[in-house]
Amino acid sequence: MTAHAAAPLKRTPIATDELSPSRAVATVHVVRLDFAPGQPTGLHKHPVPVIGYVLHGSFTVQVNGQPAHTYTEGQSIYEPADTQIDRFDNASKTDPATLIATYLAGPGQKDLITFLPEK
Repeated sequence: MTAHAAAPLKRTPIATDELSPSRAVATVHVVRLDFAPGQPTGLHKHPVPVIGYVLHGSFTVQVNGQPAHTYTEGQSIYEPADTQIDRFDNASKTDPATLIATYLAGPGQKDLITFLPEK
């Protein structure tokens, strides 16, 4: 019998996000977030950088001072640390959406999100 060579592993880059060189990452938290149709997150910020992967559906995201952008399945979303996020909403009023969020926490950081008062 002849051994078959395995097909090469396909690697597809999704995103590259620059982090502050002074930011140490000691713990990585990976969380699945399931949004109901039309569900908003609300005004918030993170003390750590967050990288999200849209597993299902789509999200409308607006980082403070930037235009809103809609991300769809297979795309990555970057939320910089200590930056107000004005919107992070399920873009569909009829379908649920799922995000895999990866929080890059420094030494001793346990609180990963702070909700801010709406204006």
